[in-house]
Amino acid sequence: MLTLETPVSALGPVAKRRSALLAELGLATVRDVLLHFPSRHENFQTGTPLAEIEPGTNVSVIAQVVSARSRPRFGRRMSISEATLTDGTAEIRAIWFNQPYRAKSLQEGASFRFSGKVTQSKFGVQLQNPQVEAVADLKDGNAIAGEDLLPVYPTTNGITQQTLRLVARLALPAASQLTDPLPENMRVRYALSSLADAVRQAHFPARAEDVAKARRRIGFDEMLRMQLSIGKMRRLRQARPAPKIPFDETATKSFVKGLPFTLTDDQRKAAWAVLSDMTTGFQMHRLLDGDVGSGKTVAAAIAMMNVARADYQSALMAPTEILAAQHFATLSRFFKRQPFTVAIWTQSYKRAVRGGREIVCKTKKEVELLGKEIADGEIAVVVGTHALVEDALKFNALALAVVDEQHRFGVRLRSLLVGKSGIPDVEPHLLSMTATPIPRSLALAMFGDLDLSLIKEKPKGRIEVETRLVLSKERAKAYEKVREEVAEGRQAFVVCPLIDPSDFMGAASVTEEYENLRKNELRGISLGMLHGKLSADEKEKVMADFLAKKIMVLVSTSVVEVGVDVPNASVMCIEGAERFGLSQLHQFRGRIGRGEHPSFCYLLPSMFSPNVKERMMAVVRHKDGFSLAEKDLQMRGPGDILGTAQSGFPEFLMAAFGDARLIADAKQAAEAILEEDPELERHEALRKDLKAAAERVHLE
Repeated sequence: MLTLETPVSALGPVAKRRSALLAELGLATVRDVLLHFPSRHENFQTGTPLAEIEPGTNVSVIAQVVSARSRPRFGRRMSISEATLTDGTAEIRAIWFNQPYRAKSLQEGASFRFSGKVTQSKFGVQLQNPQVEAVADLKDGNAIAGEDLLPVYPTTNGITQQTLRLVARLALPAASQLTDPLPENMRVRYALSSLADAVRQAHFPARAEDVAKARRRIGFDEMLRMQLSIGKMRRLRQARPAPKIPFDETATKSFVKGLPFTLTDDQRKAAWAVLSDMTTGFQMHRLLDGDVGSGKTVAAAIAMMNVARADYQSALMAPTEILAAQHFATLSRFFKRQPFTVAIWTQSYKRAVRGGREIVCKTKKEVELLGKEIADGEIAVVVGTHALVEDALKFNALALAVVDEQHRFGVRLRSLLVGKSGIPDVEPHLLSMTATPIPRSLALAMFGDLDLSLIKEKPKGRIEVETRLVLSKERAKAYEKVREEVAEGRQAFVVCPLIDPSDFMGAASVTEEYENLRKNELRGISLGMLHGKLSADEKEKVMADFLAKKIMVLVSTSVVEVGVDVPNASVMCIEGAERFGLSQLHQFRGRIGRGEHPSFCYLLPSMFSPNVKERMMAVVRHKDGFSLAEKDLQMRGPGDILGTAQSGFPEFLMAAFGDARLIADAKQAAEAILEEDPELERHEALRKDLKAAAERVHLE
């Protein structure tokens, strides 16, 4: 009798021969096969005679092999296998590229099922790279030949789609044995199919409507499990002790009054949310999202000031030394009248500002003394890069960890900072800041593990940047615009993906582009070069010359992504734009438009494809970071939400992350389940799933 635990090898001779390879794919039992869902379905016309097929359609026909051969092409660099097929009504040519074994496997006179796209070539109508199934396999698998919608599965080397379809068909009768984790009243409430029906429809649907029903049910299950995990994690986090920071109203009002600008309503709301979170005595996990220059840092500074007034420490971790240095300078100005010390700790910079006086630590003894003062709690605010999480640096009472441009740090790196509180059995509050949340963080905010504060109000006087996609034939026009802006006394950035030329990568490099522009498009204009191989002193000099207008065009790598504020810059050219993430492109764009002049961002991809066009046009159309992140979420996926991956769909095959209704329904269902059964004692199947997931969960 076929059961869920029946070995795959028992599913007929084909499965037996491929059992080792199927096991490598994680398919050891019938249960594994049933839950190995197709990623999509291909629509094929079946039963259409060869004499009536039209080019441009997908067909699936049983035909006899008239002849088959394989031959080299392009000087043996490529092989072509071709076969002439007939179904009695007409003949058609089938071709395969770089599959020389095909000709040997297609015996003349034997019949096979051929599934593929019909194309029109100079040789006539042909089937291009069709999939092939032996008639014996079709009989073994019983009725595969009749479907119009064929599943396409995630696969691996050595396993064909035909094999996976065959074992799935043979395993399908056991679907009725699957335990449905959802009670009937919940299925009725959310209009969901039974699990058994959904599994059958997911593998071999009769209609496109069946695919949609299956995806909704299975997607709901996947999203529900995630929502339950996040709900349980959130409850644990809300009970996790953290320093209780009282709100110092008098000091806060005095601090805000002394700022050189007036806070926007969004800044006030964000700061108050952070301050309120820190008064509870339980750990804060808040994402502060605001566009470039919207005032996220001042909201964090208000929180740091309250932490310092309570005799605790704060740390701000930035991804680059340039950004860390900017934060150090900004916070030093903000806190110049405060009775506490601000320090910077990076690989190149060890400094402190105390009572308005900057102390530069150069000797080993001076550096050790600065480290001791941080460890003893004598320094209230420490700004740095990943150097903050090194074992050599200790904190005395770290109550607030601020991570800026958090998409540049891995989850584990952030966790190391959170783990350095110096207070037994207590973890610091965590405030993440970003101008463009990566999909993982956006998903966490959407799904409930991060509290979210938005600063949507744009700073006064901020110019909206005009963004354009520039193809190679129009490249000269972009640099002509650079010349025009420089002639008006303004400056420009040129960003490249690489420092040095690379035959392997084939992308624009700073050193090569610098020389090319200096000799050609921007000849006669003062150029500068900035990249990660320069020393800290060299970087400082280049930036100082750029700010002083000794350099009019700065050719740089992504080190200018954050922390560079040059109000006179009005043009940004991004070479090899397709090699950067959407959040990076948005950050590059944020380097300009900071002054009073119209500003222009040119995206210059080195290669062009439908996917590249979609990504580039997303940057052109979406002006703010949050909407761009939502688009990125749709395109790339949210990452491993309960683990540490930053992009892709490693866990979820069916869940539709762009389906707001599905997310809302699953979240509502999860909340109801946890309210009535917080330990899932009456939901055994769900409890087992979550127990397995809990072993790899990492709270941000």
